[in-house]
Amino acid sequence: MPPESLLSWLDHRRRLCDMDVEEIPWRQSREWHYSGGALQHHSGGFFSIVGVQAETGSGVTLRQPLINQPEIGILGFLLQRRGGVPHLLIQAKPEPGNIGLCQAAPSVQATRSNYQRLHHGKATPFLDFFTGHAAALVHADSLQSEQGTRFLGKYNRNMTVEVPPELPLDTPEGYHWAPVPEVCALLGTDFQINTDARSVLASSDWSLLAGGSVPFGRWHGQGGIGESLLGSHAAPAGQAHSSELTILAALEQLRQAYPFQVRTVSLDRELDWLEGRQPRLLGPAGSFDVRQVAVRSSEREVQSWDQPIVAQERQGTAVLLGRHVNGVLHLLFRCRAEIGFREGFQYGPALQDAGGAPSPVPELDAEELVLRELLGRATPLLSSLHSDEGGRFYRSVARYSIALMAEDDALPSSPSLRWMTLGQIERLLKRQGVFSNEARSLISMLLAYL
Repeated sequence: MPPESLLSWLDHRRRLCDMDVEEIPWRQSREWHYSGGALQHHSGGFFSIVGVQAETGSGVTLRQPLINQPEIGILGFLLQRRGGVPHLLIQAKPEPGNIGLCQAAPSVQATRSNYQRLHHGKATPFLDFFTGHAAALVHADSLQSEQGTRFLGKYNRNMTVEVPPELPLDTPEGYHWAPVPEVCALLGTDFQINTDARSVLASSDWSLLAGGSVPFGRWHGQGGIGESLLGSHAAPAGQAHSSELTILAALEQLRQAYPFQVRTVSLDRELDWLEGRQPRLLGPAGSFDVRQVAVRSSEREVQSWDQPIVAQERQGTAVLLGRHVNGVLHLLFRCRAEIGFREGFQYGPALQDAGGAPSPVPELDAEELVLRELLGRATPLLSSLHSDEGGRFYRSVARYSIALMAEDDALPSSPSLRWMTLGQIERLLKRQGVFSNEARSLISMLLAYL
């Protein structure tokens, strides 16, 4: 009997999922309290909701709530060759904010508070392989950021770890070994692979994911977008629009040219929310709100809890534009300033709508209209809907799209715009603070062609 497909298994896990989510007034929480100007967990761990104020050199002042979670979590895939084929251990992790509740998650997806069991719940399976197990071979280990419009300076370790084929491993309920090509094929589909898994896969060794073959090599001689991706990944430095040093220098120049200071401030001025007249804490310009939810599930470390969660009513968008430059496919990224980025700026999508949250450096938004005009003439390549990580975001959905510019359109030029080949992108993904969470999700969609 052939093994069950990943998609069928995920559908089965969703049918079994008994998670129940109910919004409650935050003042009825049994686990969270307001103290020191912030909404905090009674253990002092997990995360808190804080006020943040940013001030720029041009006199712009922004103030909004953010998730403050300074501890670094572990997001990691376990890889094992089964029958000679690389497989990834997938977790069907139910989260209160996921579309469909269960999506494919990394083998380990845990905050430090979770794996140190501050909740007094069950231990995190397979954690030891990511913390120094003798049999584990670490292929990728990098610090990657979370959304800078919602988190304050948040990073997680993104890891891919291989274990020997002969090592026996139990597969607990809620876990499934899937061939890597089957996992990658779902990266371009709606609501199947969660944001943490997309980030880990994007920052992995792509040759490892391709089974030791050349990434995108299966498209050699076939033409079309597949062969364009192969050529872009293999392109020599002389065919790239800019060198990697230039790409990194441009990012650093913007950080130096447009500094902004960020500090935490009290939420005391949110009187209607504090005193219960307003059930939700509102973000800037109606871009999001923070609400309290009570959760029940038999599949998590603890069976019931309540927590704050960020909700965005408006569907967001994130777009990459592609274009052949010097005969090689390049993708266009935009240096984006976000209030929660520890470095101020990171490379994000060419176009991004995060629900209307204002930029701390609005003077760099001038190219937005030009980019939207180019998008209007571009040819769609990939497009899918994804929800943000469901442990912190409630049904927060964005459409992620990649489109190819018309060949007769001039290349847009701006200090904040950079063209990159796929080979450059893979190498730069190993660095901290270069690509945003949204950019990594878009890049991961191209791995469907791997």
